[in-house]
Amino acid sequence: MYLTGTYQHNLDAKQRLTLPADFRRQIEGTVYLVKVLDCVYGFTPEEHKNYVDSLFPGGFDPRDRRQDALRRAINAQTVMTDVDSAGRVSLSKMSAKVHEMLGREVVVVGNTDHFEVWNANTWEEKQAALTDEDFAALLFNE
Repeated sequence: MYLTGTYQHNLDAKQRLTLPADFRRQIEGTVYLVKVLDCVYGFTPEEHKNYVDSLFPGGFDPRDRRQDALRRAINAQTVMTDVDSAGRVSLSKMSAKVHEMLGREVVVVGNTDHFEVWNANTWEEKQAALTDEDFAALLFNE
């Protein structure tokens, strides 16, 4: 899976998101949704496992309380949903705080191994705040 691009969308009255056509070609079946800071990440089952595993570069230690708490927090916030025949995923199982954060108008962003769902205004503010110098500093080692 290799997701890229930025797409404007609206959540419908049932809190469903129609995935961009480019994404639908790569995602089918179950999607794992998890709130991460200001947005919702969407993963295939395999990529979700890879994401959780990546949080523990030395491997997960079940006797480490911090690691155990982090893994529990991520997995407890993760919601599984199926992609329906119309290419939609339902965000209805997510918390009321997530629905309030996202609103109706959203931006769907491909971020290589997952997609992100942002409130449209929040996304625009973050993009407007990213200067060419900031982007260059992120892109190149200085």
